[in-house]
Amino acid sequence: MQSFVFFILISVFVSGLTQAEATQLAKETQWKEHQVNQHILVSSSTQNGIYQINAKMYVHATPDEFFELLEATGTNCHWIANCKSVDILNAEINNTRFVHTIFDSPWPVVDREMYTRSLHEFSADHQHLSIIIDDIADNYPAHPRRVMIRNVQAQWSMTHSHDGWYELNYLASADPGGMIPQWLSKQLLKDSTSTTFTRLRELLHADKTL
Repeated sequence: MQSFVFFILISVFVSGLTQAEATQLAKETQWKEHQVNQHILVSSSTQNGIYQINAKMYVHATPDEFFELLEATGTNCHWIANCKSVDILNAEINNTRFVHTIFDSPWPVVDREMYTRSLHEFSADHQHLSIIIDDIADNYPAHPRRVMIRNVQAQWSMTHSHDGWYELNYLASADPGGMIPQWLSKQLLKDSTSTTFTRLRELLHADKTL
């Protein structure tokens, strides 16, 4: 079964941004950078009480290869930090998936879950991929022993840079819910984002000579 998902443990970003709009937003917003390593940059910002995360890196992999990895997330989500399971609720609509994701949160944080709708689109030459994700949690009941992540808004974009290199960009926010200190929520988000991008880069570069 085809599927894709993404990682989020986060706090309402404006969906549907183009790459240029996302770049302009980053310029207008005060972003605090958190360099993971020489390849990965994670930035965060709080605007009007909303905490946002932006992660980016350059990878020697095509949008098709990246999307193929995302499609397999329903059977193996180990590269997504704290991912416990991913279930595809509806795969009948072309380019659209309804996804239920459960995160195994570290103590003292209660496990989280989210319900999302993802819409993906390739450019005609497959040199660009855009995935827009929004929240559909109101359509599903919350689990009594988990906290529902709400107001999920996110976007993946992957654009050709030079030679065989592509820029992979992730921009997202959500309401993590529950009684969790803001400082802890932000730290968990930065840590999980860094871990996920590190694992993702390793998988995309597996068996490649760079």
